[in-house]
Amino acid sequence: MARVLARQGRSVLAIDGDSNPNLALTLGLPPEATAGMATLTRGLIRRGLSGDELVCSLQEICDTHSVAAPDGVTLLVMANPQHAGTG
Repeated sequence: MARVLARQGRSVLAIDGDSNPNLALTLGLPPEATAGMATLTRGLIRRGLSGDELVCSLQEICDTHSVAAPDGVTLLVMANPQHAGTG
């Protein structure tokens, strides 16, 4: 779906929040494309009385934590567990 929407000219940000992150493979990226990819950390969110907010802009997060996928999709990965039980 992400690739189809991107092919139609839409801006698509795909976020893999699964404890077994494999959206990159589904989007057509080889495993080495995300091997050293920075994952999203809790430090990117500031929790306050009025709610949660990002400590920097979404563009800044994409600039430092995303990878370009086929058809113009941008991919962010929440976590990258190295073995079972770490996700």
